[in-house]
Amino acid sequence: MATRIRDVAPTVCLAAVILLVLPACSRETTSENPASAAEASRPAVRPVATPPNMPPPNPWLADSVYPTSHFNPAATDSVLIAGPVGSRNLTAADVATVPTLVTSNPTMKRVGGEVIAFASGAVGVQKIRVTGDAFEAVGGLLPYPGFETSAAMATPAALDAALTQLDAAYRAKDETKILGALKGLGAAGLNMESGINGVYNLFDRDGNHYCVYGGTHVLKTTDGNVVGDPPRIVKTADVAKGLPEDVAKSVTRIIGLNMTYDGFLAAAAPGALIILDRDLNVKASVTFNGEAVDNSIVIDEHNGIYVVTEKHMNKVIWNGTTLSTDEKDGAWSSPYDSMPGEKALAMGAISRGSGTTPTLMGFGSDPDKLIVIADAAETGSNAVAFWRDAIPAGFKQKPGTQSNRIADQIRIDISQMTIEPSPNVLGYGVAFLNSTYPKPLPAGPGNAFTGGITRPAPMGIQKFIWNPDKDAFERAWINHEVDNTDIMVPVVSAPTGLLYAAHKEKDKGVYQYVGLDWSTGEIKSRWTFPDDSRRWNALGGITTIMENGDLMIGGVFTVKRLKIGGRAEQSH
Repeated sequence: MATRIRDVAPTVCLAAVILLVLPACSRETTSENPASAAEASRPAVRPVATPPNMPPPNPWLADSVYPTSHFNPAATDSVLIAGPVGSRNLTAADVATVPTLVTSNPTMKRVGGEVIAFASGAVGVQKIRVTGDAFEAVGGLLPYPGFETSAAMATPAALDAALTQLDAAYRAKDETKILGALKGLGAAGLNMESGINGVYNLFDRDGNHYCVYGGTHVLKTTDGNVVGDPPRIVKTADVAKGLPEDVAKSVTRIIGLNMTYDGFLAAAAPGALIILDRDLNVKASVTFNGEAVDNSIVIDEHNGIYVVTEKHMNKVIWNGTTLSTDEKDGAWSSPYDSMPGEKALAMGAISRGSGTTPTLMGFGSDPDKLIVIADAAETGSNAVAFWRDAIPAGFKQKPGTQSNRIADQIRIDISQMTIEPSPNVLGYGVAFLNSTYPKPLPAGPGNAFTGGITRPAPMGIQKFIWNPDKDAFERAWINHEVDNTDIMVPVVSAPTGLLYAAHKEKDKGVYQYVGLDWSTGEIKSRWTFPDDSRRWNALGGITTIMENGDLMIGGVFTVKRLKIGGRAEQSH
């Protein structure tokens, strides 16, 4: 058993952290209007002298704020760079786009004074120059091996044709036509196999890009760190072929990808965790007694790898040569509340067990080190925190929890079932999006394009605070206004104190981005897209704050850069 050492930082540092991350408890917010023009020109919160501790940089990832999906190996989806402030209606000139077929979140690297993004989407990889306020495609789409035919179908013209049909169906508020228009995306190369390609991706420190595609394949590409050169394939590997036969039979698709702190790729697949070197050779694997793995993985600086299966939260230890699930090596496994996977899928979930990629909470001098998920309890999802390392001396299992590894759990009031987006963590604050479609269609894009239009939308964001003195979560706030039909992971900016989230205008369905005060949940900023087109959807993406404060988001038809940073905006 371990004894925690409480934070003994100077009072001024503690006060700065409290100022940023501790709001009033149990406060509900349903703000309808953005800040006034006078308020909009100021930062959302007072500047803080010392920001919250963040995950240690991984030396094997690219020198970038966004070298990997969810921003860092801990998947906090929070940053120490300033996001935009203010509110206004955007014009066409405010939104730059690059056509792609379903891109979740491009990752980025630096090349000299330039910044380069690779957008790995449904059928291939697109390079984009994003230096300054640029947003320029470099070369054409690089198809995934075996997806050349689909990539040839996903032309800008084909995407525009599908979009025109979908926009007409939306304006008619005709659900049959909306679903019919989505089928038209098949003519642009979208199918069940390609839809999850490229979601998890990363750049290593040498500028090589890695992503998963085609079920069990990992792709390594490079541009040679030459700004004007398009990407080219270095190697592709079918990971299943490098696994022992008993492991390979359960690996039908790779879900997540991350990088260990000693430079190895860690891949998650249903039933297995796999380690590869950067030449895509399988080095080790471990299975989880037939339990499904439907989310990505996170890694701490000591190469503890955290994998959530449909029934257990697991810590696996990578020692540079082998993977261990043995407690004597520091590994552990804890059950959590979970409904049968078949029942969850029938209710509209897209994951068995927890729907969230786990998120680390507590870094550096923070007294408690935790791993946080939303569970899959049949009575409604809970926020669950597990002790990452040794369980503190004297800690006793809490009533209603599955093990004493669980530090605490608390009902997420906004959700009736499994939550899919990974939580946002900054300091000891954690926010969850409601992703329960009240009247769901079968899993797929139909929910995102009918939610809030012909069917009710999943509404609301809720934040909790971890109290290390009480070993407990405390309710902070709920915002019931935000429409989460795109299931878009927000981003939190520590300097502006805002959480940036995708949203649609109530009763109109016009896409917006909103900035919620991280301390109160009130909407302080609101950016409305130029028109009512479905082009502005952000389906399945992760919001990115660019270095100048712009936002970059993915979606079905385009990757988008909202040119709203670098200056104080005014409300219209």
